[in-house]
Amino acid sequence: MTTRTDRTAAVRIAWAATKLTRAGRHPIAIGRLAATVGLDPGEAHRLMDLMGFVIRDGLVLMDRGPRPGSADRPASDRYRVDLFLLAIATGEPVHADSVCPATGARVRVHFTRDRVLSVDPPHAVVAASRLPGIDLTLGPDYVEALVCTQFFASKEAAAGWLLENIDGRVLSVPDYLAHTRRMVAALEAWPTI
Repeated sequence: MTTRTDRTAAVRIAWAATKLTRAGRHPIAIGRLAATVGLDPGEAHRLMDLMGFVIRDGLVLMDRGPRPGSADRPASDRYRVDLFLLAIATGEPVHADSVCPATGARVRVHFTRDRVLSVDPPHAVVAASRLPGIDLTLGPDYVEALVCTQFFASKEAAAGWLLENIDGRVLSVPDYLAHTRRMVAALEAWPTI
């Protein structure tokens, strides 16, 4: 069983790994990652494993697919690379092309780390899963840890998903980008990153 402190530290080191590897395009040595965030390499390895990262031959590799289940943890898609975090980590524009699971409508979103460039249909929303037990600020200014799981054509289309995911959030694309920027500010304000 992991503690709240472990889960928070794991999210923070995962953010550092996402930035340093440029979202998985350039593997990084676990020792370099540990030194960057001020941790012992063994502790960095443990936290990266907690977040579902692959460490092979001493290199941190990003697994962009769903995390497989095991005896002590179920399968999850909550640890995929969030496209909004990807834009902020790499500084590159992101084009998302998705299909609304409720309506079958195509959803296209184009954004940068700074702003949303286009959303089609205009009322498309982001369905975001909450990562429970993670305090990104370590203080009174709580910033909820969310990860984008999918796009819906509208808030109404996402209603069924929200009923099935009571801890989830449904936000407009600009609001989710703004929230992601607040999450990143909280992650980067942490003393060891």
